[in-house]
Order: sequence, then structure tokens, then C-alpha cells
Amino acid sequence: MEDEKSPALRAGVDFRGTQNATMRVSEHVRPGRKRAPLLRYVRFNLPRATRLLLLFVVAVIGAASAAVALSDREPFAFAAPVLWAVCGVAVVFVAVGLLTSARIWAWGAALAVASLLVYLGGLAGDAPYVWNGASIVLAATWNVTLLASIGYLVLYSALRYGIIVAAPDDQNFMD
Repeated sequence: MEDEKSPALRAGVDFRGTQNATMRVSEHVRPGRKRAPLLRYVRFNLPRATRLLLLFVVAVIGAASAAVALSDREPFAFAAPVLWAVCGVAVVFVAVGLLTSARIWAWGAALAVASLLVYLGGLAGDAPYVWNGASIVLAATWNVTLLASIGYLVLYSALRYGIIVAAPDDQNFMD
């Protein structure tokens, strides 16, 4: 029996899953288990807020990279062009993210990994830390590059796992 006036079916979404909704849906259940992993039950459906959060974190990565590049301390040899490249890619990423509805989150993960590699290069070189002679503000900005990169990678992992959703996608919740 088809319900032609169902809002879900009119929107092109079929939530019924199986015939007569009597068969068990076990897409994420591992063999030998009765339930899916706990994090499969956690869902946040705030696509526009998540999109803005991801763009904000990338903007923080770019701003911190620019601030370190503007300082008179280079974390390692030839770090200024690399830091400016991270900043430039972050600006392009944020602009594309704000002006289009493209799914660009994997590119942001690549940018976060590049920022992590810059941070690791600074650890091998002469990173700006307070004990190293840098100001507190510069040392904090340098550490923000690490924390924002890790934050983006955590958010991207949650996005890929299905815990959060970023626009233009949604999780088809219909109240």
C-alpha cells in the first residue's frame, strides 16, 4: 500500500527501508553483533552551522599561519613561503566555501595536514616558543596552528563517519 501523500515520498526520500518495514535494517551492524557501534547512533543535523564552523576553523589556520609568517622568526629554513602558501590556500578555501555549495571538505583536510607538517617542521627547526625567545602571543599563535589543524581533522572525521553533516547535505530528518 503506497501512501502517495507522504511528505517523505514527495520529497524523493524513501524511509521505509524494507518490505512492509518488517525486516531488520543492519547496514552498520558488524557480523556477529546485534547493534551498530555507539557513535552510529549520534547524529547532529545542523548542516549550515557545521559548514560555517568548518570554514571558521580553516580561516583560523590561515590567519595563524599569516601571523607567524609576518613575525621576524622563521620556524625552519624557508618557512615563510610555506606559511604564506597555507594562508593563501585557506583564503581560497574559505572564499569557495562561502560562495559555492561545493563539497570541499577533503581539500580542507589536506590543508590541515599541510599545516600539521609545517608545525612538525618547526619542531625540527626553531619554532617560536617562549622558552626559545619568542613572545607569548607569537608562541600562542604558533600553537593555534596545531590545535586548529587537529580540530579540523576531528570535525572532518566526524563528518565522514556521519555524526555531523555539512551543507549542502542533510540527513533527511523530517519532523
